[in-house]
Amino acid sequence: QFSSAFLQTQPDLGIIDVEGTIMYSSSGGFTSQGASAERIVQAIRQAEKDGVKGLLLQINSPGGTASASQAIYQELMRVRKAGKMKIVAAMGDVAASGGFYIACAADKIYANPATITGSIGVISQSTNLQGLYQKVGLEAEVIKSGKHKDIGSPYRDMTAEERKILQNLIDDTYEDFLGAVAEGRGLAVDTVRPLADGRIYTGNQAQKHKLVDALGGYTVALQELKKMTQLASGAEVKNYSKPGFEDVWSMLGAQAAKWSPTAAFQQVTQQELHHLNKVPLMIYR
Repeated sequence: QFSSAFLQTQPDLGIIDVEGTIMYSSSGGFTSQGASAERIVQAIRQAEKDGVKGLLLQINSPGGTASASQAIYQELMRVRKAGKMKIVAAMGDVAASGGFYIACAADKIYANPATITGSIGVISQSTNLQGLYQKVGLEAEVIKSGKHKDIGSPYRDMTAEERKILQNLIDDTYEDFLGAVAEGRGLAVDTVRPLADGRIYTGNQAQKHKLVDALGGYTVALQELKKMTQLASGAEVKNYSKPGFEDVWSMLGAQAAKWSPTAAFQQVTQQELHHLNKVPLMIYR
């Protein structure tokens, strides 16, 4: 028999780290790089399953893809609206664009005075290589099923019609961002819009604009979360971003898979598919 000292105690509060670029990843587990949307959503659901009373988001991210940021925001808002746990966000060096988007799902946001935040907006970029191709005597031959299939092609100028199509995509996603900030912060959309032209703010400035609630770091934010959940200083805290026993085995399995004879072929194939399926990527950054 094992002593009760070796048994894991039930956590009262949970911590989730949002570190690096926010995006979907092929693995979605602890072996993935950056702020994996799959990993973070999985961590939120595990904390909910464990019955934690509060969740601290430690955010240090410049942003990421629109879809991944939305997925995390929506999952946080789901548990927040259900009243299952209190959520506090604590910003690090930077919590901009998609990082700020996620923070808006919290009941309360903390930032350091020098934290860089804001950057509320959407961007999509493409590179025009037509001039370079003409200089070196290269020409791209494109066979397509429809006139917009190669929209954003780097081998020619963008047409006015294509620019309008892409601008409509950006505008639609931007309105989603505005709505999320307004809902999360309890502000009117018309109040947020003048602040949401893509500019960045310090923590001091963001507080004046009501984009964050208070100034302070992770420690201050955690103490506030304990007050909000009426928990004593001895509350059990679990970091759901740290790998557990099962995750270690998963990481070992992933490493072993890289040694397989087909691994190199699969990697090349994935790279080729990436280049063959180029589409405009909308980014909160």
